[in-house]
Amino acid sequence: MLHDYLTERGVRDACNITLIMPLSAPIPPAPASSKAILTAFEERGITFICKRDVLSLDTDRKIVLLDDGQEIPYDLYLGIPAHCAPRVVVESGLTEDGWIPIDLQNLRTRFPGVYAIGDVTRAGVPKVGVFAESMGRVAAEAIIAEITEGQKPDAFAGKASCYIEFGVGKVGRVDMDFFAGPTPVGTFTEPSTALVTEKHHFGSSRRLRWFGR
Repeated sequence: MLHDYLTERGVRDACNITLIMPLSAPIPPAPASSKAILTAFEERGITFICKRDVLSLDTDRKIVLLDDGQEIPYDLYLGIPAHCAPRVVVESGLTEDGWIPIDLQNLRTRFPGVYAIGDVTRAGVPKVGVFAESMGRVAAEAIIAEITEGQKPDAFAGKASCYIEFGVGKVGRVDMDFFAGPTPVGTFTEPSTALVTEKHHFGSSRRLRWFGR
């Protein structure tokens, strides 16, 4: 998307784009997805640096320092800080080693009547919104079942679909299953204009459901 923006501005040839990740591939459990992304990077002249952490930024020299000592110059740095549970959650006593342990059958914590979903949990899945959504559904059904003494819900399945922007008006999709076997499995759907419509519906349907608009 940044490549497309700079190209439309007519300045892409004057810019370098580098993506740095601590992972071995863009999406390790989904090799086909990673291959498609890396091919798109190569076609667009985007540098991908894997298995590296950013240690610090030298804002005076405009340098990114990596954990192997490599220095990369930058004008614009877009970074994601290390994820952790909020201080209020840690201080509540809910966490163990920084995260909240949960029962995947119902999303209960070890404290009676307390449930946890999303990024603060130790659930064995990436900390992204689609998993928080499905975890929330399991927790809600479990709470309803407890109050009404009704049927217990199915356990959190660890499945989700994520959309990948490929630019030029195309979107891909990866369908992930983290609990299917000994290792997570991802199935890739090639980028298309049809998936642009699907992604739009995915977002608009949730805005309508959650916020009424």
